[in-house]
Amino acid sequence: MEGELNPVIHQPTRLKIMGALYRNRRLNYKTLRDGLGLTDGNLASHVARLEQEGYVASGRVLVNLSFEVVYRITPEGDAAFRDYLQALRGMLAELEGPPPDDPSSTPRGGDNLSGTPRGST
Repeated sequence: MEGELNPVIHQPTRLKIMGALYRNRRLNYKTLRDGLGLTDGNLASHVARLEQEGYVASGRVLVNLSFEVVYRITPEGDAAFRDYLQALRGMLAELEGPPPDDPSSTPRGGDNLSGTPRGST
């Protein structure tokens, strides 16, 4: 998938989940849900998709005599997220590079989208 954005990760909510787990390595359910402003169902459905791909793992841990759900990024998820970031950086670098050598193109940052030469009406 060289140079392409991974569609599983690219979905906005899953991208936020992967970003949070990439940065923190593991987070409990409440921290992830509240930190991203997600509903219970929204978090559950997107994490299920990420687990299906093998990018995220979940488990229950004992904390203060009760169990809580904890999510962690897997080695496969870490690699997939790094690949995603590399593809995104490559895409951005192409967009930010010099414009193609086309004498008919307007200078970068120009707002002339009408197709008429500047200064003529």
